[in-house]
Amino acid sequence: MKRYRTDVRDGTLHLERNDGWMTVGAMDDICELVGGEEYSIEYDERERAAAWLDDDEGTVTFDVRETLADLTFDDEFVGLVAEVGMDEVDEEGYPLRTSMFADLLTRIWDAKGDIDSLSE
Repeated sequence: MKRYRTDVRDGTLHLERNDGWMTVGAMDDICELVGGEEYSIEYDERERAAAWLDDDEGTVTFDVRETLADLTFDDEFVGLVAEVGMDEVDEEGYPLRTSMFADLLTRIWDAKGDIDSLSE
């Protein structure tokens, strides 16, 4: 399965597509929409038992900008983001594509990567 890269240029996040690069939005806007420069995911007691989660408090915090610069996305995610234009704005004045991207991203993070749970 092909994965599509991200690229941050001049403070703007771009997402790779088969036909080139698509503008997602300003990194400042994305950080505001996800709640800040850092994002925390909390794990319950059962989830903390996983060997890879070496954290007694059950919280993993990461830098949003650094993470976005390194993420890749599948064709379905890229297609969803591409369907929404940059010219339309949401009720807070953010480009609709930027807002939707941030919403999808936080839903995936909050689902701890379980993308299938998003359709439930």
